[in-house]
Amino acid sequence: MTSENPAPIPAEQLPITLFDAVVLAVRADDGAIFLSVRDVCATLSIDFSSQLRRLRDNAILQRGLRRFQVMTAGGSQQQYFLELEKIPTWLMMINAARIPDERVRERLTWLQDHLVRAVYREFAALAGLPEHDSRQIEDLVDLERINTALDAIAEAQEQINARQSQLEQSQDRARQAWLDLRNEIRTIATRLGAVEQRVGGVISHEQRGYLYQLVQAWGAAKAAREPRLTKSAAYAACWALLKAKYRIARYEDLPAAKYADCIAFVQQSYRALTGADLDLPEQASLNLE
Repeated sequence: MTSENPAPIPAEQLPITLFDAVVLAVRADDGAIFLSVRDVCATLSIDFSSQLRRLRDNAILQRGLRRFQVMTAGGSQQQYFLELEKIPTWLMMINAARIPDERVRERLTWLQDHLVRAVYREFAALAGLPEHDSRQIEDLVDLERINTALDAIAEAQEQINARQSQLEQSQDRARQAWLDLRNEIRTIATRLGAVEQRVGGVISHEQRGYLYQLVQAWGAAKAAREPRLTKSAAYAACWALLKAKYRIARYEDLPAAKYADCIAFVQQSYRALTGADLDLPEQASLNLE
């Protein structure tokens, strides 16, 4: 990665579950949310380099592509992330037939079908056409409404662009208000999280981040020692073992009371695989507060 523009540290970062795998999510200083491109590729067992080129070459998607400095099992690293609003469009471009995992392939295919229908409904609504399917359009001349709608959209966009400079100042004020509100919410969430931990809830955000780093290191070691497995398959296998042992569907559902045991389980699994200790200090966990 180029070092011309140092990647910013996100305001927040948190591993989440997507397609039954773990994907790192971050929030930029302006409140926008992004997902790790590398993690999504690993989840779908698709090539990261080719997908990154696809994102860079797309005029729309490249606007949502950002680098952030994040904490990983290998230390602080720069990674590419895609804005959440652009994720559905990217997923639409992926060839689901090439995904080896049948369950993931079926889910992605269903999502793509749903997105196609949703986009058509919006497209038809703009032109004043029936939103269900084209069979409901009685006269082909009605299709001329599409061009009329596109002209109206272009005119509206020009007006928006003309007012953009006026909006920037108000956006700055709104952004500051959002940051202030977010800090207040974060303070409340921290207090609630502390209460939840005391009464025996699920693991905290910090614990989720540390566990994510440990399992990523375990998965990388497994991939290095088992050439028959792809990296994504190795990571998935490690997460599957962890979730099966603790009988949870998502790793973030791990009970707080089981956290220490789970950390020991991952460290023991790593030691059994490599013969070395997994010495990642917990204070290097993801900065989530």
